[in-house]
Amino acid sequence: MRLMLLHARAQAVSTWRTPAYWLPALAFPVVFFLLFGLASASRLARQGLGSEVAITPFLLFTTLNVTLASLSMQVAADRENPWERRLRLLPVSPLTRFGGRLVFVLGFNVVSWIPLLLLATLTTDLRLDAGRWPIWLASVVVGAIPFGLLGIAIGYRFPAQAAMTISNILFLMLSFAGGLFVPAAALPAAVQSAMPYVPSQEYLQFVLIAIRDTGTLIGPSWGWLLLFGWTALFGLLALVAVRRDEGVRYG
Repeated sequence: MRLMLLHARAQAVSTWRTPAYWLPALAFPVVFFLLFGLASASRLARQGLGSEVAITPFLLFTTLNVTLASLSMQVAADRENPWERRLRLLPVSPLTRFGGRLVFVLGFNVVSWIPLLLLATLTTDLRLDAGRWPIWLASVVVGAIPFGLLGIAIGYRFPAQAAMTISNILFLMLSFAGGLFVPAAALPAAVQSAMPYVPSQEYLQFVLIAIRDTGTLIGPSWGWLLLFGWTALFGLLALVAVRRDEGVRYG
């Protein structure tokens, strides 16, 4: 665990030295919420709902972007860096570095939420009790784990350019089909029927159930349990991709 945390710390230091990456990551959710979220929060307030229901999809949309698209591209780019071969000589198992990447990206997500949550607190009607805030945000972090595993799997399986294309396509598809990008009611009927089985929709259900808001769920309330199945599948894909990369590069 100590080595895993040290690796996560090294990832954080490297990212801090690249403001071209983390500045847009902090600004993106704020701009996106100003464009689309404020109107949704006002509509929910008129319905007697707190703005946390409107903010949650934006938190998940931002988190998916970091854990899936950004992580896969970082992993793929690192694999093509000559420094990666030197790191391979360290007495650290691939799973330790694997876990360190995941810990870092989940922690980075939490930091990226701060401007959005400050803006939402100042401009919308948040009705979530203070005692449920940790549950709310922790559920967003825990629910992001399968998408981080999928990002690692893509990054270890494909070169950087292919990983960028594949992860961005998946990110947009999951956001759209999961009801994060547009409301579920605005989606085609075929997409709505498949939505309960899409992992991003199950992610949204998982978070809303954690804050005891089930009035906006699509499909059965137990659908979030499928998220654990996706976690196992993506974890297996990531493990296979890491071992394949080790075998191809180092025998």
